Amino acid sequence: MSRSELDARKTEQWFRRRGLPAVVRGLEKNLTVRIVPAVVWLALAELLYKVVTIIDGDAAFSERIENGLFLLLYTVTLVGTVVFPAIAAWLAAGWARDRVLDDRGFVPALAVVVGYVVVGTAADTVLDNTEPWAELLAYLIEVGLLYGLTAIGVGSILGWALRAALRQLRSVGTMTSRAMPLLLLVTTFGFFTAEIWQSAGQIPRGQMALILGFFAVLSGLFLCSVFAAEVRALRTGLASVDHFSALPDEPFAGLRAGVDETSQPLTPLERANVVLILLLTMMLQALVFAMVVFAAFVVLGKLAIPDSAIKSWVSHDPTPGQLFGVQVPLSNELVQVCLFVAAFSTLYFIATIVTDSAHRKTFFDPVVDHLEVSLAGRAVYLARFGRRSATRGADRGDRQPQL
Repeated sequence: MSRSELDARKTEQWFRRRGLPAVVRGLEKNLTVRIVPAVVWLALAELLYKVVTIIDGDAAFSERIENGLFLLLYTVTLVGTVVFPAIAAWLAAGWARDRVLDDRGFVPALAVVVGYVVVGTAADTVLDNTEPWAELLAYLIEVGLLYGLTAIGVGSILGWALRAALRQLRSVGTMTSRAMPLLLLVTTFGFFTAEIWQSAGQIPRGQMALILGFFAVLSGLFLCSVFAAEVRALRTGLASVDHFSALPDEPFAGLRAGVDETSQPLTPLERANVVLILLLTMMLQALVFAMVVFAAFVVLGKLAIPDSAIKSWVSHDPTPGQLFGVQVPLSNELVQVCLFVAAFSTLYFIATIVTDSAHRKTFFDPVVDHLEVSLAGRAVYLARFGRRSATRGADRGDRQPQL
C-alpha cells in the first residue's frame, strides 16, 4: 500500500469516527471487520438480557428481592446490561480500527460473526423452545442488515453515537450542576402532589410510551428549527484558520500545507449528515440528562414516599414495576411518575440549551465547533485526495459520497 493510500485511509477513518461518513468518497472496505463492534454489542446485550429475564421470571423472585444481597446483585446485573456491552463494543472498535487500515483481521472477524449466529441460534432454540431454522434465518437477516448499514455508512454514525454517549457520561457533573438546581426546585414540589401520582402513576405503560414519544418529537422539532440557522452558516463548507490549526497531527500532519481555507460547498447528503450529527448529539445529551433526573427522583421516591402514601394517592397497593420487560425493585407507580418527570425535565433542558447563553456555551457551541473542525478536515481531504477518491469511485461504478 502506498503512502498516499495509507494517508487517505487514515483521513477517511477520521471522518467516520467523527460521524461524518458522507464526506468520504468511495466504498467502505473490510466490512466483516467493521461490523465486529456491533456484533459484540448485540451478543453481550442479548446474553445479559436473557440472564435478567430468567432471574425475574422465577416464581420466587418477589420473595428473593426482599433480601438485601440479592437486591444488590440484581441491580448490578441490570446496570451491567447497559455498561458491559458498551465497554466490550468500545474495545472491539479499537481492535477493528487498527485492522481496517491495512485490510487485516478478516478471519477472526468472520469467526466472531459466525460464532454469534451459531451460538445465538442454539441458545434461542433451547431457551425459547423455537424452531432452529427460524432462529437461524432471523440471525442471518440481522447480520445482513449490519453489513448493509455499514456499507452505506450508517454504521459509522451509530458507532460515533455510542462513543458520544460514553463521552456524555463524563460530563454528567457539569450537566447536572448547570441545569438541575433550578429544575429541581420546580419539579420536586410537583413530585409530592397526589394529582401526578393519580394521572402519570396509573396510566398504561403503552400510553406512557406515547407520552414520552410526544415529548421526544417536540424536542426534535424544536432542535431542527434551531439547527436550520446553524446549517445555513455551515453549508458553504468554509473553515477558519483557527479550525485548520485545530486539526490533529494524525492524520493531517504534512497534508495541510498549501490548502486553501475555502472548499467545495456541502452536498445535500453532507448537509443531511451534519444535521443528523447535531440532532444526535443534542438528543444524547438530553438522554443522559433524563437518566440522571430519573435516577434522582427514583432515589428521592424510595427515601421519602412510603408505600402507604402511594396507596392513599392511587387508591390501591403499589404494583411491581417493570422497565423494558424486566422487573425492577421499584413500584410501577414510582417508575411511571419518574419517567414522566424525566421527560418533562428533558424538554426544559433542551429549550434552555439553545436559548440560554450560558447553557448554549456549555452544551451547544462545542458541537458546532466539532463540525467546523471537521469542515476544515474536509477541505484538506478534498484538496489532497478528492481526485484520487473520485477515480476510485468511478472504477467501482460509484462516485457518490455515502451515508
